Amino acid sequence: SELDMLGIVNAVVVSKGRYGRTKEISLSVPIEETEHVLLSDSRLGDIENAQPFVQARFDN
Repeated sequence: SELDMLGIVNAVVVSKGRYGRTKEISLSVPIEETEHVLLSDSRLGDIENAQPFVQARFDN
């Protein structure tokens, strides 16, 4: 991905055996610096007070 090529995130494909492969993504830069840059962008300034949706339960 572009973020991986820029060195912002690190993405590694990991084998989980019979559960298949998955991509583990970690942040390569300090979270405080990332937050400051995102909030200083005029297009993204409204995300400061955003609350992400958290799934409370699984329905089968």
